[in-house]
Amino acid sequence: MSLQEYTKEAAHGLLREFEQAKAAGLTPDNINRLSTQVRELQEKIALSGRGPVAADGHDLSQHIKSDGTVALTRSVEKVSFGGRVIAREIPGLLDSAPADEWHKDFRQAAADRSLARLFLVSSKRGQQPSTPILDAKLLSLAASAPRSIRGAVEKAISDTAGSGAEWIPDTWSNQLYEEYYTPAGIDALFPVVDVPGPIVIPGISDTIRPYIKGKVSQDDPSKYIASTPTTSNTTIDPVGLAARVLLDDAATEDSIIPLLPEIQRRLARAIRDAYEDAMINGDTAATHQDAIASWNIRSRWGASGLGGSADHRRAFLGLRALAYDRTLTVDQSAGQTVAKVMEELLGGLGERGNMNAVILTSPEVFFKKMLTDSNVLTVDKLGQNATLLNGQLAAISGVPVVMTRWLSSDLATTGLYTATGAYSGVLAVAREEFAHYQRRASMVEVDKDITVGAYNLVATLRRTFKTLSGSSSAVVRFGYKWLG
Repeated sequence: MSLQEYTKEAAHGLLREFEQAKAAGLTPDNINRLSTQVRELQEKIALSGRGPVAADGHDLSQHIKSDGTVALTRSVEKVSFGGRVIAREIPGLLDSAPADEWHKDFRQAAADRSLARLFLVSSKRGQQPSTPILDAKLLSLAASAPRSIRGAVEKAISDTAGSGAEWIPDTWSNQLYEEYYTPAGIDALFPVVDVPGPIVIPGISDTIRPYIKGKVSQDDPSKYIASTPTTSNTTIDPVGLAARVLLDDAATEDSIIPLLPEIQRRLARAIRDAYEDAMINGDTAATHQDAIASWNIRSRWGASGLGGSADHRRAFLGLRALAYDRTLTVDQSAGQTVAKVMEELLGGLGERGNMNAVILTSPEVFFKKMLTDSNVLTVDKLGQNATLLNGQLAAISGVPVVMTRWLSSDLATTGLYTATGAYSGVLAVAREEFAHYQRRASMVEVDKDITVGAYNLVATLRRTFKTLSGSSSAVVRFGYKWLG
């Protein structure tokens, strides 16, 4: 029941009571009391006819048009009065002096929203800018409008294009949805060596050979047999990786999620993803061994900018390319079993295939091939005293198995990426032979350019992944043509 209907019904009831009181011959005092109540209700009826008064006594119905809608800005409408058509000026709810605290808060919320959307227009490239937090605040104030104008405000801010739909956003969640991906972590399998910059590391092969010492049987005995070790050196030059995002300052203020820290986190993850991708798939040859110009591995890098001179997969020699360069690859299509991993990959490492080695596998190979093999011990069966590596999911004869998304399932029969293929592979790596040579750890920097109202967020890392072993040393083995 509306307020107007209620007051009318209450007045009629009092009038009936008044008539009954008169007929019963009540005292004049009682009759005067009832008369006063009736007059008060009659005044309420008169007020309800033109709209109730706001809670604080200010009448906001002056902003209502003759059709029952509210004038958000000052306007003029033609109405009939005294047999004539006249122009009536209607003050706007958003551009007239505030009548009360609610009106003041509503005007300020609308102004804040308009200013924020003005700043966002340029960053959205023609798209309708979104201001969900300010929209919600404006709607909350509209829902608590004084009774004299609430119905008209609701009509003005309806979910119709051009009539308030822009004020009514779809329901937003303050949690950001993100598709699942295999977490990074294979970089933690190898030690980090801090270096002051490009350095040259001398090397020596252990080829000094002892012989049986001869007896002195003459005055001029033969000298002991000599042997000479082979020396070498390796140049280490850490490579710099960088990722940059330009962020509108208004977007950071208006986002329903904390945008600045979210972008910072994603920049750091992008650097780590790029580095780990290069650890597996990097190649320093002028012509990369894989068709990286079309290789958007697991849809991680997008369709543009692939394969150029700045592609992160050119930063240093990765494990797969190293295996091909040293002829340390094996076609395992005929034996996609854990037994063949032990025989051909770990066994191919020779003495380096010990407990300090690691097996790297794609998610597809792990779940479809390895996890179904009873010879694989998953982490829940390794025992409480087992030492688990970062990202380790299982073990084969004590050698940890770690899953990485950078071993994909779109390789050709050769084990390389050629734009067509549905194969995957497995890597066996002697961990003690590799290290990260780092000049500067990953860092994210933020700088605001006040002349354009934007933040520059930049993540950088200066590091390389390298082995100091000789060119013929079996420090990695790559088994390809899995899943076929």
